[in-house]
Amino acid sequence: MLINVDCDGVLVPNWYEELFMKKLQEFPQGISKGSPIFDWYFSVIHEHPLLPLNVPLLRALANSGHSIRLWTNRNDELVKRTLQNLGPWVSIFDSFHFLNGDKIRSRVDGIVIDNSINYLKCGELGAIHYQWR
Repeated sequence: MLINVDCDGVLVPNWYEELFMKKLQEFPQGISKGSPIFDWYFSVIHEHPLLPLNVPLLRALANSGHSIRLWTNRNDELVKRTLQNLGPWVSIFDSFHFLNGDKIRSRVDGIVIDNSINYLKCGELGAIHYQWR
């Protein structure tokens, strides 16, 4: 079976996404893909220390015997930083899907593990709602 696991809020704390949502409040007119908020967001991730990892979940995934896919809304510009953050755990993943904010439109084989209920219907075989704590 394929397990599609989210990054922010599952494998690492949701701190960057929470900062992004707070910053969005400064843009009541809305944003587009080229908005300066994205430059700000990428700089926050690149300039701050790596996030702590959810080692118990990573260990359970590594020992599951299933194929593991990182399935994230993160942008392509964050691939290197994300893999750097995963460190030696990057080897447990069979594939990586960086969906540039379009995860809601994706449909994936297997199951999904996500902290947001919005994405739980994206998995063909079901989902696990999981919150980093």
